[in-house]
Amino acid sequence: MMLFFTADLHFGDNETIERESRPFEDISEFTEAVIANINKVASGEDILYVLGDWINYNSINHPELEGCKKIFEISKRMNPKVILVLGNNEERIVRDKYDGNFLKMRSDLISLGFEDVLKEGDIEINGEPIHLIHCPVDRKEGCINLFGHTHRGTGLWKPFGLNVGIDLNFFRPFSEKDIIFLLETKREWWDKDANCMCM
Repeated sequence: MMLFFTADLHFGDNETIERESRPFEDISEFTEAVIANINKVASGEDILYVLGDWINYNSINHPELEGCKKIFEISKRMNPKVILVLGNNEERIVRDKYDGNFLKMRSDLISLGFEDVLKEGDIEINGEPIHLIHCPVDRKEGCINLFGHTHRGTGLWKPFGLNVGIDLNFFRPFSEKDIIFLLETKREWWDKDANCMCM
């Protein structure tokens, strides 16, 4: 079994394609490319953690609940078991469509194809504790945090962890091996380089 990580897919409409200058004609082309990229590397034995913003849901784009469910059902087309950590877009859906009832939304999403839905998570990679969140401001001290939310805006590396957003890995998920390599690079170079630390 291999673990994979990504964030900030924003399935559902073209807004993020345009805002982030993603090199796709539209959300349909993007969706098919992401599914293909995931299925190339991950099998049914693997787990894909999506660290928030599976769906694009905000004041401009806010489909009805049935429309949201169709977007969440994209998970059924992916080989790995998909575990979603809530992002701010999903939190809005909990608020607007489920009257704040996270457990009801979680139950619905599991029935739509997700392995699980979490508010945050803790795992180990190579014996190291890893905290899974969407927004980096919610990080946990004393461990490595994997996060999303900022797209390319804050880059891949932070002293407290790594941004696993899909925009930062050529629209492919990060594998567990990628994370191990990046953490070694972080400790050997980025954490020690005064030029990296100057931000």
